[in-house]
Amino acid sequence: MDKIIIDKYLCVRCGQCIGACPACLFHRPTLNDYPSTVENAEEHCISCYHCLAVCPVHAISVNGIEGNMCLDFVRESIPRFEHIATLARMRRSIRRYANKPLEKRVIEQLLDVVRWAPSAKNKLPVKWLVINNRNKVQELEKLVVRWLQSQPQWAKIREANEPNGIFRGAPCVVAAYTDESAVWPAVDTAIAVETLDLCATAMRLGSCWAGFFIRASQNDPAINCWLGLSEAETVHGGLMLGYIGDEAYQRVPYRPELEIRWL
Repeated sequence: MDKIIIDKYLCVRCGQCIGACPACLFHRPTLNDYPSTVENAEEHCISCYHCLAVCPVHAISVNGIEGNMCLDFVRESIPRFEHIATLARMRRSIRRYANKPLEKRVIEQLLDVVRWAPSAKNKLPVKWLVINNRNKVQELEKLVVRWLQSQPQWAKIREANEPNGIFRGAPCVVAAYTDESAVWPAVDTAIAVETLDLCATAMRLGSCWAGFFIRASQNDPAINCWLGLSEAETVHGGLMLGYIGDEAYQRVPYRPELEIRWL
């Protein structure tokens, strides 16, 4: 249970914590009063730490976590819309990778950012497995292919992936999984993996969702066993990662206009 403390010696009664808390755990009778927590607030706190991030004077702590433990940011460094739009448009599913290993520190940098991907009730349920060894990637690929061979409807698609294989020669495969306690596992994982995907694009790396791997791992216990997962854990996302090979795009591919209904 999280313990929420408001230091009245520091509090300037700005009321920012009241508006920022998604669970509405702060209140005050009048604008002149110091904010306080509602009854049983600790039971309903989701540890999002929005109150710490919004308080201008570090007057709040939650379970020993204080505002000075949050990362600072410079507003001027926030990318402009056109930069984010360019990143989203230029992001491609890469299927030809350079014969070059991906450094562990690069993967750690990417996954460090993913900590801030949103999740239902801030449960942060997504866990990660990194297969960053070509021999291990090939072992996993053989297991996925074996499952595909047992599925007639996938046979032609599997053959179309040759000679590059299911993982297209990527030196690294990242798997995202949750256990049974996750509130919205598929959506939480998709958000986290796509956050990783876009960050990889920003670092000029190639990436591609590993759909065959995801489907196979959800249907073949042997793959989960190879990954070291329990029966209560399920892979909901997978991403191939690596340096881009001879796949050089000169422009953004065409996409039709969206179908949008306004109500």
